[in-house]
Amino acid sequence: MSDTTPDKKQEQTAEGNDGGEGNSRRKFLAVAAGGLGIAWIGAAAYPVYRYLSPQPVPDPFGEEGKAVVDKISPIEVARPGSGKNGGYSTRGVIVFRNPEGDLKAFDSKCTHAGCNVGYQGDKLFCNCHGGTYDLEGRNIAGPPPRPLTELKVFEENGILYVSPLEGPAKKG
Repeated sequence: MSDTTPDKKQEQTAEGNDGGEGNSRRKFLAVAAGGLGIAWIGAAAYPVYRYLSPQPVPDPFGEEGKAVVDKISPIEVARPGSGKNGGYSTRGVIVFRNPEGDLKAFDSKCTHAGCNVGYQGDKLFCNCHGGTYDLEGRNIAGPPPRPLTELKVFEENGILYVSPLEGPAKKG
């Protein structure tokens, strides 16, 4: 006769089945917990990624290819030699009428360090490092490496607008 009695065979069979089910259940729970952990890390990391990733720069001229000039009325720049700093689409702008009577506009961001350039009658001046531009926007003194960005300026229904010189704003 063998050592295994029917009761021992039943116990071995029960242990074998129980051990197999326990291992597969344990494996399933470990995989499920790992998957939930990865999902949680992803859910926590995604907002951080969105915050740190570079955002596309909005087109300051919008769909119409023009932007309203803030803080400057056409009357304030009506006579030759008059000018004023204002803004458009969260950027700075200088609008003035040159001695010949032409209305001119330049982005007021200095090409050297990004400071605000101001109108001073016969020149455009950056107070940060003494950068000086002529009324055509060309750098004539100080550290600015290149001229100011010229903008097209025009009046419609008593409101001043600026747009890029090269035509409609490019989508990028």
